[in-house]
Amino acid sequence: MAGCILCGGEREDWLNCPIDAKTLRPTPYGRVSRCRDCGLGAVEPLPSPEELPAFYRLEAYYTHGESHFQKGEAVSFADRVRDHLAWRFDKGGPARAEPLIALSGKPAGEIRVLDIGCGHGNLLKRFKALGAEAAGLDPDPEAVENLVKAGIAAHQGTGEAPPASLEGQSFDIVIMTHSLEHCLDPVKALATAFSLTRPGGIFLCEVPNCACTHFERFNIISEMFDAPRHLYFFTPGNLCKAMGDAGFVVESDYYDGFQRHFSNSWRATENHIRDGVVKDGGATSALPPKHSKSETIRLLMETALASKEKKYDCVGFIARRPA
Repeated sequence: MAGCILCGGEREDWLNCPIDAKTLRPTPYGRVSRCRDCGLGAVEPLPSPEELPAFYRLEAYYTHGESHFQKGEAVSFADRVRDHLAWRFDKGGPARAEPLIALSGKPAGEIRVLDIGCGHGNLLKRFKALGAEAAGLDPDPEAVENLVKAGIAAHQGTGEAPPASLEGQSFDIVIMTHSLEHCLDPVKALATAFSLTRPGGIFLCEVPNCACTHFERFNIISEMFDAPRHLYFFTPGNLCKAMGDAGFVVESDYYDGFQRHFSNSWRATENHIRDGVVKDGGATSALPPKHSKSETIRLLMETALASKEKKYDCVGFIARRPA
């Protein structure tokens, strides 16, 4: 077992899901080790670059704007009360274009934005609507085609292997939202992001937060596990370290993903994965508990007033490349 890609620390076995959470078919890429020093998790062994495209050939996947969630049972009055309480305690929120434009110090019409691993490009479309020059980088030909149709400059490739079309370019804002965890080499991907951010420019990176209580409890059946598409598993601490090591100066953080943990659809989806693990014969003493209604209430009570790191399933940092 090789050392941690981020700090060189010793890695130890952590999690093992015998099936692909989206297809429920067996996968050799569901075993995850974790660094004893910085806590970064990584699929062990990693797949080859040639194998990656097949993992995304799914009937439904969020990067194509399609929901893969189970419908869940009908919402009762008690469910509505629970969901309302979760909403009341949810103070998080996703990345938005307007605050990033304000941080750049330029009018929207003078800003160049690049989204690395942009998928269907929803955030880029918002930047474009505000007048910014938007560009997206993604390995998926379908994503690239959708960007072209939306009038957004499209580049096919990855953070680790950007295309020649981006050589020599620089951007006022570079974004990686839920793409770093998909990279075979996140250190190299962050180096690419740094090289494409103009001096003084903004870099935003958001990943699943594997230090949150929800992930700690449900781990391999959590929506945020999703191996073999997710290859690395971050915490706020090691993501901040990785960005700093790449040369960025972190200025602020934000968190998102709380209310959804308690919905009938989210719970049904996680139980669907768990049932697949059991059917496969992968049930062990380490199998997470069934995400029952009582577990949902317990989780809500434990996390409603918890710290951001324990409460939200996603973490993002906004950083700047030194001028």
